This record gives sequence, C-alpha cells and structure tokens, in this order.
Amino acid sequence: MLRIGALLLPAAVIATTLAGCGRSDEGVHVPTAVSNSATTGMAWVNQGDDWAARKAELQALGEQFESSQSLFDKLQADAGGGKPLTWAQMGDPLYDWSGIYSRTKGPLHFDTDLKGATDPETAQLTPAGAQAVSKKREQIAKTGGEYDPISDCRPPGTPRWFTVHFLREWIVTPHQTWLVNEMVNDSRRVYTDGRAHTADEDAYATWNGDTIGFWDGGTLTTHTKHLLPGPYQRGIVPDYSGQVTTVERWRKVDDTTVQADVWVYDPINLAKPWYTRQSYTKLANDDHQLRLRYWDCRENSNNTIIRRDDGTSQFPDFSFVENDAAVSSDESVKKAATGLRR
Repeated sequence: MLRIGALLLPAAVIATTLAGCGRSDEGVHVPTAVSNSATTGMAWVNQGDDWAARKAELQALGEQFESSQSLFDKLQADAGGGKPLTWAQMGDPLYDWSGIYSRTKGPLHFDTDLKGATDPETAQLTPAGAQAVSKKREQIAKTGGEYDPISDCRPPGTPRWFTVHFLREWIVTPHQTWLVNEMVNDSRRVYTDGRAHTADEDAYATWNGDTIGFWDGGTLTTHTKHLLPGPYQRGIVPDYSGQVTTVERWRKVDDTTVQADVWVYDPINLAKPWYTRQSYTKLANDDHQLRLRYWDCRENSNNTIIRRDDGTSQFPDFSFVENDAAVSSDESVKKAATGLRR
C-alpha cells in the first residue's frame, strides 16, 4: 500500500491515479475524466478498459471519509455548492432522461461487475455483517429457500432499490428529480432546491429515506439517510441496518444509459464503505406500449404469501385451483387454509 497525500491506494493503482486524478483541497484526490459538460468539481469517470483500476480509485475515495455526510459535503464544496437547474435547460439532452429504462446487468448482485449468480458480493463486512451472511448460507443450505420481505408486497427499500429488475423512469425538474421504479409504485424524490435534510429530531425512517442533492454540470449528486433496514437482495447477500446512508452521483452517459456511482455507509454491517457503479438502459419503445402501470398486490388474492416455520415462504390456497390446500403436502399451506376458512 502507498499513501499519496491523504489517499491510501494499492500499489497497482498508483500509476493510474497519478496519470488520471485531479487534486482538490485538504489533500484529497478525486478521479478525473474527459467530460462532455462543464463541471466545477469531480468529473465523471467513464467505464473503459481500465475500469478495474478506476473502480478501485472510487472505492478508495469513499474510504477516506468516516461518514457519507462528510463525502457528500466534500463533493458539494468542490462543486462550489452546485448550480440549480432552470426550466430552459430541460430541453438539453444532458438533462432529458425521458423514456423507459431497466437495469443494465446484475444479475441480482448489488455490484453489477459480478457476473456469476453465485459469486460472493464485494462488500467488506464487519463481524456482525459476516455473521448475518453466514446465517443466510446455513438457512438456504438447510431448507433450500428463504423468506424475502418483498414477497408480501413491501417496497424493496434503498439501497436494495438499485437492484430491482423492473421498469424505471427518471423525471428531472429544476427543484426535484424523481427516480421512479415500477415495483410497488416506488419513487425516490431528490430535492435539489437547496433544502437540508429533515432534522434528526423530526425525522423517522422510511423505505427510501430522505434525499437531497445538487447539480454540477450534468451530474446529480445526492445524499440519503433515515432508511429502514433490509437485505441488498435475496440469497446469500449482506444486510443493511437502520444506520445505512448513501452518496450517489447520477449521470446520463449516452443516449440510452443512465448510471450512478453509489457509496453505501453502514457502521453495523460494513467495515468499509461499499462502492458500486449502477447502470440502467433505455428500452426500445417506438410503439409506446411500455408503460409503468399502477402496482397493487391486493388486485390478485394469489399474491398472498405465508411465512413457514422453517423461515421460508409459500403460497397458500390458490383461487384458480379448487381446494388445492386439501391435497397439498405442505402443512403450512393446510394450516393457512384452515385459518382462512375460520
């Protein structure tokens, strides 16, 4: 490991860092790249052949800060506080994020650079975080399944919100940007009008928390806090606690792609901040048949889920099969059906 100013980097990354990093005040190095719009602060880092090294730089950047708030404050200071958008700019292709999108790749990993479905996540975990993953591994090995909170129609919540493979829309206005996920009508509002977070004494945790942000050129930088705990995805993956917070940098990188740099901070589960690059691709929709529909699990009684004694989940009696619970070999299904008849 070598130290350059306040930045501690692996030796293999030093050459890339020296060649491609700009230096801001307080000895903090931030990655730079050719940008297609003027930015005052940190430039956007494009994904190229050197992405592994660049990703390591972005991970190291997050590790320089004790909290997400400190990282967000630094990015905002380097951007001169950011510059509010105007309605006249809404016609600029850089801010026209219209269309229907879906996650570019995954498959269900939080870190989209992982390719295999069973590859372990890249998060650096605390002992508590590692123990939670170990328990999930034992649960799935023992039962072959698990209980997923979204099975009973709860929102995925942030940060899991990034990994959901449903339709998306982005709505950019001068004072708010909406990050919309089709699943359970799940919208994140980013306030870019200069307001601060809701005061801690007045705030309460919600699925997507409270998000504020600022624009620097074509990059939207956000900070999110006051979140509920949950898993990053189903399967043998880490959990995040009620102390989780995020910093995100969003950008339309080409005509069909919107991406986000995401740093997750969680003192309970993460030994170090977890950096990932999230990506969403615009879908062909020339006939305008793709739309975000209203999502209501109550429309279909067959969406009901029961939680079994072994920690997995199951469907109860289906309405389209006559008395299927009576012939089911699953005692939890029989038990649920008996309760419904009562």
